[in-house]
Amino acid sequence: MNKSFIAFTIASFITVSSCIKKPEPTPTPNPTPTPTTNEVHFNFENYFGNQELELNTATYTTAQGEQITISAFNYWITNIRFVKADGTEYAEPESYRVLREDKHASLHFHVEDVPVGTYTGLKFIIGVDVPRNTSGAQTGELDPTINGDMYWTWSTGYIQAKLEGTSPQSTAGDNSFEYHIAGIQPDYETPQEITLNFPNDMVVGSQAGSVKIKTDIAKWFPTPMKIADMPSVTFAGEMARKISEGYVDMFSITSVGNE
Repeated sequence: MNKSFIAFTIASFITVSSCIKKPEPTPTPNPTPTPTTNEVHFNFENYFGNQELELNTATYTTAQGEQITISAFNYWITNIRFVKADGTEYAEPESYRVLREDKHASLHFHVEDVPVGTYTGLKFIIGVDVPRNTSGAQTGELDPTINGDMYWTWSTGYIQAKLEGTSPQSTAGDNSFEYHIAGIQPDYETPQEITLNFPNDMVVGSQAGSVKIKTDIAKWFPTPMKIADMPSVTFAGEMARKISEGYVDMFSITSVGNE
């Protein structure tokens, strides 16, 4: 074969090969960033003893042997703090919510931006802390135009918790009872801090945390309080304070995990 032709063929092959675009290397995928915060989901479930709360229909018996039917049950959950395994705490900013049995959506809420970590417990206040009770005009959930039925006046503050219904033992004309628990004066303060330890650690990380809490209204009535003797407490003072000290035992953790 002609040597010139062979040389030409080789040269042409080299030229064509050099013009062929080489494939770009496959880029290394960016690693999934490690989350620094996540949500914690809360579910509150209202009970009377071992019975789920039913407004206006079910009849319950108190520890004093009195029969009651409940028509309203509202309470503030505020100042939520998560306790880490090392003892430090994360406090939710602007942490104010009214939970209402007649609005079940209010019993489920999310706390956002909780730092990742292992948590062993929880703290919160049932009621509105004294500083916010006395700090003038409020916005958000604390705005009286939004939750006015859970607010008295600027001088007496917020109703921390409210329980209403009827009882044949009530001496009121319509057999009603109503307990609007409030008061922020020294020695008669009714906001109460609750501390709950988790039955197992809650790990907040790539998955959101989850806490389920039982609220037992049967614990509302301190011994020897009877509806027959006092069917109404709608004023600040000693009795309101005593009731508030009793209902701190209403809350218990039923499950902790992830969602």
